[in-house]
Amino acid sequence: MAFWFGWWAICYALWLLLVFKTEPAEFVAGALAAALAATGAELVRARGYAPFAPRLAWSRGLIRLPRDVIVDTWRMTALLVRSLIRREPIKGCFRIVSFRVTSEDDPRAQARRIVAAWLGTISPNTYVIGVDEDHDVVVLHQLIRDDEPPELRPLG
Repeated sequence: MAFWFGWWAICYALWLLLVFKTEPAEFVAGALAAALAATGAELVRARGYAPFAPRLAWSRGLIRLPRDVIVDTWRMTALLVRSLIRREPIKGCFRIVSFRVTSEDDPRAQARRIVAAWLGTISPNTYVIGVDEDHDVVVLHQLIRDDEPPELRPLG
């Protein structure tokens, strides 16, 4: 029940954030849509189709996230303005960041790879292309090369 309620709360909050209306009908529709989504998530979890077992310590990666998003949004806006005004071409680059990948297929290892990809992709400058399990690296694309790659240390 805790899993279902957690998903319901997340989905309901997203509904309110995306709809951004305070009419009673929207609250009811959001609650019903969140209940449907939480039920679907619980069915998937109960059947073991998408195992996911994150660790609480991984949430340390969220501390820098707001700052990274704000800074990268500003940098991307400046890049776009320079590109439009000065006609400077935008050149991206690929990065390889060391990331110990466990070859296990247990829910914890899968969650670790998913959280790493998510944390690396949230910021507008960086996009995680994939996790290379054979070479223990994460492959990224950045429009502006950043000396400080995404925060993946909390994941080990």
